[in-house]
Amino acid sequence: MELPAAIAAESAITRQNVALSVIKANSEQQQALAKIIDDSARTAAPSKTHGTNVNKSV
Repeated sequence: MELPAAIAAESAITRQNVALSVIKANSEQQQALAKIIDDSARTAAPSKTHGTNVNKSV
C-alpha cells in the first residue's frame, strides 16, 4: 500500500525536523561540556610541580 504524496512529504519533514533537533541538542551538549572543561582549566589551582609548562589558553 502506497502512502499519498502529501502524507509521505509530511512524514519526511517530520523525520528531518526530529533529526535536526537531535543534532542541535547534541551540539549544545558538546558546547556545554567544552565550557565546563574550559572553566575548569582556567580556574584550576596551579601546581608547584606539575603543569608549569602547560598553556591553558589553548
